[in-house]
Amino acid sequence: MHVSRIPTGVLIVQLTVAVLIAGSIRLSAQDQPSKKAPAAKPGEKKATKTSTRRQRPGDALRESRGKLKGLIPFQAEIVETIVVRGKRFQATGKYMQGQDRKLRLEFQLEVGRTKGSLIQVCDGTTLFTQQKIGLIVLATKRNVPRILKEMKQMAATSGPRPQPGQFEADLGLGGLEALLGSLEQSITFTRRREQSIQGRPFIIIEGTWSASFLQNLTNDDQPIGEELPEYVPDRVRIYIDKTTQFPHRIIYLKKAPGRQVLKPMVSLEFRNVQVNARLADTVFSFKPAPSVRVTDTTDEFLRQMRQAQSTPAATEGGVGPTGGSAATGRPGSR
Repeated sequence: MHVSRIPTGVLIVQLTVAVLIAGSIRLSAQDQPSKKAPAAKPGEKKATKTSTRRQRPGDALRESRGKLKGLIPFQAEIVETIVVRGKRFQATGKYMQGQDRKLRLEFQLEVGRTKGSLIQVCDGTTLFTQQKIGLIVLATKRNVPRILKEMKQMAATSGPRPQPGQFEADLGLGGLEALLGSLEQSITFTRRREQSIQGRPFIIIEGTWSASFLQNLTNDDQPIGEELPEYVPDRVRIYIDKTTQFPHRIIYLKKAPGRQVLKPMVSLEFRNVQVNARLADTVFSFKPAPSVRVTDTTDEFLRQMRQAQSTPAATEGGVGPTGGSAATGRPGSR
């Protein structure tokens, strides 16, 4: 397994509490054009073209992602539940997304007697991240325009054309839309159903990792068909509000050992969602406590990015430090 291109696991200690799966991602086979209809026989009238194309499971995700742009700014309470080797953890917080790369993510988590928090804020220019574990506080910042500029310069000289928003996603920006974009490219959705939950209609889609994505996760020595590592989910299920198209819940599922039963591994849920909300600019500002030292990691991020591009894996399409967009268990942070 390529360490830099596989999930780093459920990062409880660092309070990111997510499954991070990095790798160059391409569209799955389900996005290939359909076959042309047979030509009409002599004397037969040519069939009129209709727009009643069969709804595919992946279409619901694309529609949801496109709709999100019109719902910004929005805010929501966020709950993430993680199951690790039979133990259940839950992190709660708030998520706000504005225009022009502005976002704010706050998480609180308590594991045993240890309390922690994660705050990530971007005002469009500077990306701040602060993690607190017990009494230890780590804070960093990155220059967003500088990093995006170099990313674009590197992409222009090597590798295939990046997907829209890939640079922001590689940097940890883009929010929920970037998360949906990475899932759209890395998951082949095969199931679609509708269900009413608490009186509201939902579209529920489910799928597995695409063949091209799995190929990037494994090396040539791994037997085909071998079960994925315990920290890699087997399926993804998304609950989309049929009325607003907002994705209220994303669940990463794992097969029970020796059984075909799927159990939740990571669940990301948005509650009390307020779309087109009026969010003050102060929401996207960050002021650490006077005793907290903020380290500028822009140069280190750029160094890792150049190093990643110089490796064979980076030439497959990724320009970020880990080689591409992340299919994360939560929006906007890394």
